[in-house]
Amino acid sequence: MGTDKKPGSIVHLGAGALSGVTSCVLLQPFDLIKTRLQQSQIQQAHNGLGTISATVRSVVAADGVRGLWRGTLPSLIRNAPGTSLYFYFLNHTRHFCLAAEQRFTGDQARTQLSPSSNMVIGASSRAFAGFLLMPGTILKVHFESSLYKDAPYAGLYLLLYEAIKNQERAMAQRRNVLLPETTVTMVAGVAAGLAASYLTQPFDMVKTRMQLRPLEYTSVVQSFAKIYNEETFRGFFRGISLRVLRKGVQASLVFTLYEWVLRSSTRRSETSSPTGSSARLQA
Repeated sequence: MGTDKKPGSIVHLGAGALSGVTSCVLLQPFDLIKTRLQQSQIQQAHNGLGTISATVRSVVAADGVRGLWRGTLPSLIRNAPGTSLYFYFLNHTRHFCLAAEQRFTGDQARTQLSPSSNMVIGASSRAFAGFLLMPGTILKVHFESSLYKDAPYAGLYLLLYEAIKNQERAMAQRRNVLLPETTVTMVAGVAAGLAASYLTQPFDMVKTRMQLRPLEYTSVVQSFAKIYNEETFRGFFRGISLRVLRKGVQASLVFTLYEWVLRSSTRRSETSSPTGSSARLQA
């Protein structure tokens, strides 16, 4: 048995940055359409695919297909460092929590975190990354936004993602099926992203209303009450189709690419190590 070589912090930062850049470029049209819908407030009168289609046609007619990627550079500057830091914190908090669980349970062979730990790790890592990237002048407003919207989504997503991956592997083992790890992460990413998006949609709606109409929506509690009183429970789910589609695809893409880079780095380290070279010569 060779030594267990795990990717270092630089690898986690690089893998996070690569996945963040890739998802930003590929999914920029979703962000642009969502921004246009929010700015025009079309979704208040029309909802669903008709509105999205009309917005896409309007952008293409005005700026061509390339117009769908308008604003990609600012998105990269905003999101790529955040994704990189998120995975950096995720890696370190995972090791810290796993060591803590091993001590508390007395099970030193434990290799998987509990669902509650995954949820806390996902939420705290997202909050830490968001906190570090905020300019001081807008720290309070954006930290509250991250705390109420981004952190709950990240925590719930990681809980579901790890649980679904475990279920996929267990099912494949029971049926004696060889399931590629990339397939496992892609399916788990989409399923967890869709579920977490639906469950956290009210928080996203409140955050959007507070950003677009700060005079009407002055606090989180007041915004929840105002939306519910004026639009009933359905008001929290206006325009959900675009967010759910984007989040599901983005989550799957980011985590699949991130974990693929880590696996590739581990294999490369193993094959370049003396023990790996000896194993190849003996074979």
